Amino acid sequence: MTVDEIIKYIAMNFKTLYKNSTVDEKLKFLEEIIRHNEELQQAFVNFSKVENSPDKDISPKLFLEKIEKTREQYLNYFESVDTENPDWDSYKPSYSGYIEEWEQYQEASEQEIEQFFREFKTEAVDKIIQQKPEYFTAMLIGLYEACLDAEIDDPVESFGDVNKFLVEEHTATMATLIDKINLSAVSGNSIRTAMELFFYYCDEEYPGNQSFPNYFQPVLLALAEKSKQPDELLAIIDKSKVNREAVPQLVLLLNKNAGNNTEWLHSAQQFYLTDNEVAKDLLNYYFENDMPAFVRTAKELFEKDKRYWAKILADKMDINIDKELYINVFYQLTLNEQKIDYYRKIKSLLDSEDLKKLIQEVKYNEVFVVKIYEENKDFEKIKTLVQQHPDSWHFAELITPILNIYPDFCFKLIEDKATGAIQSGERGRSLYQRIAAWLTLAKTIPGHQAATQALCIKLYNHKPNLPALRDEFRKAGVM
Repeated sequence: MTVDEIIKYIAMNFKTLYKNSTVDEKLKFLEEIIRHNEELQQAFVNFSKVENSPDKDISPKLFLEKIEKTREQYLNYFESVDTENPDWDSYKPSYSGYIEEWEQYQEASEQEIEQFFREFKTEAVDKIIQQKPEYFTAMLIGLYEACLDAEIDDPVESFGDVNKFLVEEHTATMATLIDKINLSAVSGNSIRTAMELFFYYCDEEYPGNQSFPNYFQPVLLALAEKSKQPDELLAIIDKSKVNREAVPQLVLLLNKNAGNNTEWLHSAQQFYLTDNEVAKDLLNYYFENDMPAFVRTAKELFEKDKRYWAKILADKMDINIDKELYINVFYQLTLNEQKIDYYRKIKSLLDSEDLKKLIQEVKYNEVFVVKIYEENKDFEKIKTLVQQHPDSWHFAELITPILNIYPDFCFKLIEDKATGAIQSGERGRSLYQRIAAWLTLAKTIPGHQAATQALCIKLYNHKPNLPALRDEFRKAGVM
């Protein structure tokens, strides 16, 4: 199990256990952990205050002021960075050893900016703990606009596109803060207020702009997941000028949490071609409830983006569901991943023309081509490929499958390569290591152990002496 799989497994077990636990068990656990934890005690106080207060914590005017204040603050921060003279006192090289001068300037400037984002995260986490998602949302908007608007003079070209770099940092920061929201208790009242203010801002500042609310959709999803008022949040979206298509995942989540199954399906069918996450949800639904619709939709999505959807569909593929789709998905995965396990799933289903096409499409990867030939026991083609590429960097991997099939051919080729390499006058540890690897292979060829040993001795005793070659032979166990 990978770390991600273990975390997912623990999370799934927690949800099941929590759902089946009694109220008394949950209250007892809460009392035990909160009794000696001051941070949790304060979080509970904040949660209780907001949850029991019908009044909004922040007005539209204050929301706009917080956005502008954050924007100005971080715009000044970003534009204070001098790429020609970065903060060398705080600079920490990313690795030891020699670093090019241009790379030092780039790293130093990036580290200055990353420090600004760390400062932002500290303040934003405080707002989450204080049950103030409205302020948190305003701060994220202000920071985002500063990232878009910042004008940083970059004559040394440390960034290329500095605004793109800043937005990438903002996206990463937002993802980190979403993790904090997921671990926090957030009041329903404050979530509703944050949503109202966010969509109000979209209407005021970005009317008709669908990309702005879509960019912030991950944050809206995290907040909506904590709400017990999904219908109210849907109403907020619909009252705004923002089209549902701009936040399709949010619409689906709210319909799901509200138990609006018919509306959920309608929305999924409406948005699946423009949002991959929605498409995944719809496929899962069809897989459980409507197999013909699953096949039809899977084929449509696959043709739209074969590389992306092949990986997504693989776990659901069964030849009995649809043979054509099965072959297409694993054929594409064979091209994408170049793993023999994927090829094995379809090798008996491909005709000779299909196989030729596949070989042609992966021919640049000689090692994988050899694996396909080996799987098909087509050793003659491996021999031909080895003859065509005797100087391949992957020579050992190409020839290994036929060492026992064509022993005389393989030994003669290795002997010629090793002898020729020494006689060429080329020197160096890298070459000697490759020669030692070739001879190690030769020692496994049936009926050629004595000849291989004689070849090893001959090369080992080469005149003039080659101490480094001898050392590599000893390390490899050739002598």
